Amino acid sequence: MEENQVPDFMKMAEEMLQGLPQRVAEQARNHFMKSFIKEGFTANSFIAWPKRKDTLPHKMLSLSYTLKNSIKISRADFEQVIISAGEGIPYAAIHNEGGNITIPVTPKMRKYFWAMHKKTGEEFYKNMALTKKDFLSVHIPKRQYIGNSAALGRKIRSIIIRQIKQAGKQLNWISQDLL
Repeated sequence: MEENQVPDFMKMAEEMLQGLPQRVAEQARNHFMKSFIKEGFTANSFIAWPKRKDTLPHKMLSLSYTLKNSIKISRADFEQVIISAGEGIPYAAIHNEGGNITIPVTPKMRKYFWAMHKKTGEEFYKNMALTKKDFLSVHIPKRQYIGNSAALGRKIRSIIIRQIKQAGKQLNWISQDLL
């Protein structure tokens, strides 16, 4: 470098901050995936998911891990970081937001309920097979796993500040060499 040439500090800073969007995206993805492990969502504080009525041994929303595995980094650059989930999964939104769904009662369903009644002897299945309803309304409780999170925002700020401080130290070291 010539004596009078001014270093390109913008380029140097850009090189030092390279990879920051990807680190932020990975932190966000991990934060949302932890919802499935902890069975709840951390916004400002941890909000546990409502318990389910059955006694199955697997964690909620984790029988096939389809929903958890759908959490992806869609975009990670200095303009924005986008984490997507539930793409192509019809039940993703109702689990994240909660609400009521309406299911048509089909002959195939009635046949299934009769078979289950014969197998288990439970009255529930008999009642379902004999129902006069054409549609069943089912309430799905909110089990949020992705969304705005102040806790995640704090983690991201910490990553950015740490990276900027590290870049500042490197720039300081470089400027010391120039003097």
